[in-house]
Amino acid sequence: MAADHQRMMTERQREEVMQRIAAFCRGRSEANGRYVVSLATPYRPYYALWRVFADSSFPLYVRTLAYTFDVAAERAMQLLHNCNVRLEVWDSAYFESYYGIDDDMVPFGKYRGKHLAEVYYIDAPYVLWLANRFVPENKKYRRIVEVARMFAVVHFELTVSKPRIPSVSRPVGAIGEKLSDLRLTVLNVRKQVDTYRPDFYVDQNVLAADRDGNRFLFLVKAAARSLTPNQLSCRSRRVEPQQEIYLVSAKVLSHFESRGVAYTRLGYIKWG
Repeated sequence: MAADHQRMMTERQREEVMQRIAAFCRGRSEANGRYVVSLATPYRPYYALWRVFADSSFPLYVRTLAYTFDVAAERAMQLLHNCNVRLEVWDSAYFESYYGIDDDMVPFGKYRGKHLAEVYYIDAPYVLWLANRFVPENKKYRRIVEVARMFAVVHFELTVSKPRIPSVSRPVGAIGEKLSDLRLTVLNVRKQVDTYRPDFYVDQNVLAADRDGNRFLFLVKAAARSLTPNQLSCRSRRVEPQQEIYLVSAKVLSHFESRGVAYTRLGYIKWG
């Protein structure tokens, strides 16, 4: 019974992690491929991060992440926080045949005999030099340059700060239009005190997204007074991140764009 309980707890925790990844991916694209967390196995007891390009016949091994799924997923999302590429989770069977290949092994120089993934850990500029400056006179070196260029893309996606990240989010509806049957996933909730009232009336500013990645903002007003400015009233409807919510109807108040992401502000919310 204890073993079954532990297994059920693990499955529940796994589902929670998958929900966080799904919420993280809203607004991100798979047009240029995706990043993938490969599952651990008894023979490979760690979770790893791969880059699967849309125009490549083989995946790129990027790095190990962790020995537990929750930590691996959090590290992957931290690495990808400034990147518009989707993150997915795949069974390790897909990647098994790629662990033993030596196409990414450096055949010359000070890192001869090392895989590019190893070199990228310790000397990323060397890998970028291979990708952008090295001219392979020997045909057998062309493959290592191809793989180095894939790492150059990964380097840009994971490390270069981008002030504008394209988003699939689009303005929804016309201003003043009534939307109905909205099924959303809550991405973030920020508490704020209604400064127009004398006591602590704590509202919730909600950011949510639909299945197409479109992002919505709306306010959940306090139902009663709170004892402190950081605490919701027990009578208020509590909204939590990752929560799936259903709005029977809402009115479009405005549209705006921030850092390349389009938002639709809602009001006159009717909950389902």
